[in-house]
Amino acid sequence: MNPLQLIRETARKAGKPVEELGKVERDYAITRLASSNRGKLFLFELEGTEFTGYTNLVTARKDVYALFEATTDLEVYSRVIKALENPAPLDTVEFDDYFERRDYTLDSLPFVKYYRDDGSRYLTSSIYIICYERTCNASYHRTMYKSPAEAPIRVVPRQLHFLMKKYHDRGVDAPVAMVLGADPYFELAAAMTPPLGVFEASVAAAMSGYNKVVKTPLYKIPVPANASVVVEGVLSRELAEEGPFTDILMLLDGKRLQPVFKPAGFYVNKHQTPLFHAIIPGLWEHQFLMGFPREPLIYEEVRKVAPGVVKVRLTEGGGGWLHVAISLKQNSPGEAKLAGLAAISAHPSVKHVFIVDEDIDVDNPLEIEWALATRLKGSEDIIILKNIKGSTLEPRSREGVGDKIIFLAVKPFNEPWDKYRRVVVE
Repeated sequence: MNPLQLIRETARKAGKPVEELGKVERDYAITRLASSNRGKLFLFELEGTEFTGYTNLVTARKDVYALFEATTDLEVYSRVIKALENPAPLDTVEFDDYFERRDYTLDSLPFVKYYRDDGSRYLTSSIYIICYERTCNASYHRTMYKSPAEAPIRVVPRQLHFLMKKYHDRGVDAPVAMVLGADPYFELAAAMTPPLGVFEASVAAAMSGYNKVVKTPLYKIPVPANASVVVEGVLSRELAEEGPFTDILMLLDGKRLQPVFKPAGFYVNKHQTPLFHAIIPGLWEHQFLMGFPREPLIYEEVRKVAPGVVKVRLTEGGGGWLHVAISLKQNSPGEAKLAGLAAISAHPSVKHVFIVDEDIDVDNPLEIEWALATRLKGSEDIIILKNIKGSTLEPRSREGVGDKIIFLAVKPFNEPWDKYRRVVVE
């Protein structure tokens, strides 16, 4: 499965036009093109590199449907949940059959400056794989260019951080493999955060059917055999300044001291042109790749307490991360409140949860606002949860600890429906 072929085929199934641009400058040009052409997939050659880039593959829900050959949310959710619960076994093949070493430095890689406020050029689709003993993790970490041999990366306190610290506590740097040009299924899996011990490569294999991996020459780290570029290296114990960087909320994530990636070997797939995904920070692909994998998890948790759940949406206005809107058919008193709590449990980064009745289209923010205006009573239907761990991206939080609010914009369970029924134009 060649990632570029899969990308073109996904765009075709979604009815998305493809434009091939030729040479594109490293600074700002990709952001301008993508932001003004949401419905178009762009392929381009990045100036000063050997890389082909692409952007705007997944900018609408129909693009995700096309990837899974689905027509509804529930079809996609089912595929994702099944893959998480039943990860596929991996088939290890010979590294040299797929990759060859290149005399690269970090200068050879497709670092791009997306916004003037960013602190440097970045890789936004770099996926790092780390293994400790028999546990492996694959996850996204933005990579900031510093020099030909050093690149600080943002490491939030999740699974890579946990495994990296095990090496650092032993007094050694943490060996990792950075992957560029992975196929879209592996990209989605790397955004999912399954329980520690479930390798995202196996989740991707369960979704796509492609299960071949190779082990890197230096550190024997399993990476997808169809990846375009693999870079082995270490995450050092020494720290360097990373940031600022435009985050998913279109806010500047500030400077921090972060681990430094130091490359030790560069490898390019023999059967492909070097490829990378230019994920524009804060735009639609960023939201879909980061946020969409959380929707099936929210849906499953909510369904346990509210079996009448209809739709779950991490909303665009909330950056695909901080706001979730849920429509449901109430079956018992208090069920809507439980649904809100379940959503927070499934996606702890969420800040505001909006629960509405099944007649409200959660894809339409005006209908959500209408439900707030007509079905919510402030003294009874707003639940404030103070000082709870959430997202470090939320600017009103302190180191990720802040308040969460559940808005119950639903008809009071024991009141007649006619009082709250929205008149439909026929």
